[in-house]
Amino acid sequence: MNKYVVFICLHVIICQAFGQNQIRVRGGILSTNTTVSEYNRGLSYFYYDSVTLDTRRTAPQAGIDIDIDLGKRFFLTTGLGYSKKGIPSVYYINGGYWYSAKQEYMGMNFQLKYHYKVNHKKFGIFVAAGFKTDFAVGGPNNAEIASVAGKTYFQAFGGFNQADFSLQTTIGFSYKFGPGDLTLDSNFQNGLSDIISDRYIVGRTFSIGCSIGYSYYL
Repeated sequence: MNKYVVFICLHVIICQAFGQNQIRVRGGILSTNTTVSEYNRGLSYFYYDSVTLDTRRTAPQAGIDIDIDLGKRFFLTTGLGYSKKGIPSVYYINGGYWYSAKQEYMGMNFQLKYHYKVNHKKFGIFVAAGFKTDFAVGGPNNAEIASVAGKTYFQAFGGFNQADFSLQTTIGFSYKFGPGDLTLDSNFQNGLSDIISDRYIVGRTFSIGCSIGYSYYL
C-alpha cells in the first residue's frame, strides 16, 4: 500500500513540475522560538522545575519551490524544504549538565501567492499565505537517549512528535536577472501542533526567517 501512495505522490509532483512556469531554489536563516508548558501529572511537582530550557534556535534553512500559474498574477506555490527547529538544549539542574535536544525537519508547503510586477516587469513584490507540514528526520537527540540518574525529568523535553503543522505567510521582492528572477523574502510560521511527544508537555513553535533565491522560468 505504501508503495502505491509513494508512486501517486511522485506522479503528481512530476506532472505538476512539468506543467509549471517557474521553479525556485532558496536558502537562508530561520529563527524559531518554542513555547513550552506542562500539565499536572498528579504529582506534587513538575518536571519543568528540574530543568532549564534553551527555547530559541537560529539555523540555516533551504528549499525548492514550484509556482503553478493560476492566472491574474496568482500562483499556487508548493515545494520541499529543510530546516532545523526544536529546543536546542535542556539543562538538568540537579545533574548540572546540558543535553542537546535539536531536531531536523523536512517539510512540504502549500501557499497561494500573488506576484505583482512593475517597471516593465523587472521589479516585483509578492505575498503568499498557506500552510506547511514539517516531518522530523534523523535519529534521537542526546536529551532523549541519555542514560543517567534523573533522566526522566529531562528526557520528557527531548522527544519530538513526527509532524509540525504550521500556518505560513511570506512577503518578498523579485528582480529580473538573466533568464529568471532574484528573490528576497521574509517568512513567518505559526505552529499549531504540539511538537513534544510527552503527553503532559506541550510545545508550540513560532518561526521567522529570511531567504534569498533564484526563480527560473520553465
